Amino acid sequence: MKINAQTKISDIIKENKDVIDVIATINKHFKKLKNPILRKVLAPRVTIADAAKIGGIDIDILFDRLSSIGFKIEKKDKNADKISETKKDKDYFTNKEIIELDARIDLEKGIDPFKSIMSAIKKLPENKVLKIINSFEPLPMIKILSEKGYAFKVERKNDLVYTYFTKIGGKTNADGLPEDIVEDDKELFEKIYSDYQDKIKEIDVRNLEMPLPMVTILQEIETMPEGSALYVHHKRIPQFLLKELTERGYNLVGNKINEANTKLIIYKK
Repeated sequence: MKINAQTKISDIIKENKDVIDVIATINKHFKKLKNPILRKVLAPRVTIADAAKIGGIDIDILFDRLSSIGFKIEKKDKNADKISETKKDKDYFTNKEIIELDARIDLEKGIDPFKSIMSAIKKLPENKVLKIINSFEPLPMIKILSEKGYAFKVERKNDLVYTYFTKIGGKTNADGLPEDIVEDDKELFEKIYSDYQDKIKEIDVRNLEMPLPMVTILQEIETMPEGSALYVHHKRIPQFLLKELTERGYNLVGNKINEANTKLIIYKK
């Protein structure tokens, strides 16, 4: 398998289970991959470049270890997935009240802290700052929120990582998160359904608590046969899922029935 800085950790684990032991021996940060619950939570969201930054090592160390077990390295720009620095301005954080959230509590229980963080973000007033305490930099969350209109900064002290988020404007949706424009295309939906109707799997995530709808969908597409599609009964078009699907080469088309019922079809480009 050919890999580069933007290859997801979940993809290389799927290709070769030895990856877990190989990466875990590098340093203590990667030992979390040995926990199957945490692995399920973190691996689909973290790229090789992210993992190197989380572990505080040069990405070439990861590449060397992975090449030793048969992976072929595509030498692409290490900074191709770098987060924009324009929102890491300390002026956004001065003279604002700080609300703390310790993500380690959920992680120690094997729970994805995504739900707790997003709940806190939704309730965060524009004049306050959310401070997330963790043992590593939450790069997937930074990517999502920085693209959604939030400033951020990261500090490290005594083996802990403090990540700060604050709202800096932009349109928000009913959940209090910045609005992405996604077309609801009934005609395209029906065409795609017709194209895939003999090779389609159907799931219903409407009654699952966050972040289980997103986690369930990502797990399903990992095992989806070539040339097939996933039909999802959802409450809404899941904004945070769109980037994940795009990075994996999938398209999503939605058909909104009402405020609590949207049909989605996810299929390979």
